[in-house]
Amino acid sequence: MSVLDIIRSRGSIRKYLPRPIPKEDLMKILEAARLAQSAANRQPWRFILVTEPSAKKDLVEAARSRIFVGEAAAVIACLANPSESVKVGPFESFLIDLAIAIENMVLTAWDLGVGSCWIGAFDEEKVKKVLGVPADLRVVSLLTLGYLGQKPRPKNRKSLDEIIYYERYGGKEK
Repeated sequence: MSVLDIIRSRGSIRKYLPRPIPKEDLMKILEAARLAQSAANRQPWRFILVTEPSAKKDLVEAARSRIFVGEAAAVIACLANPSESVKVGPFESFLIDLAIAIENMVLTAWDLGVGSCWIGAFDEEKVKKVLGVPADLRVVSLLTLGYLGQKPRPKNRKSLDEIIYYERYGGKEK
């Protein structure tokens, strides 16, 4: 499958089959994050792989009672170290760098037949407490992983004509 085919077919999964993901596949998914590009090659990311049912149950509460967090075969807490960041335009690079690494993981997971859901709605302090995350690190996302218990919803995306301009904002193709 081509990368574009993976992007076209992938969607967020919130229902998982009760089946573990082989460690080899989990390591491939994490390797995809490790290989991501980062500003000034700072690599400000850290990841916590959670597969223990009791820890996943505690993460359900931290993730505002999203039950599927506990049902996923694995949850990856995606952390960033702001002190390893540089400015990228008006933004801190650690957020952008981690987003690139997470996208690498979700695409690799999909290629392996593993679904995922990128979660941004959670209580950071609760996640830090559950997972023993140091105060100087930020929890940017939780990523659930598991075999599909549902098909992704159809994508409703704007057309290229609605989002692309030529040469300047508002410019039309000649």
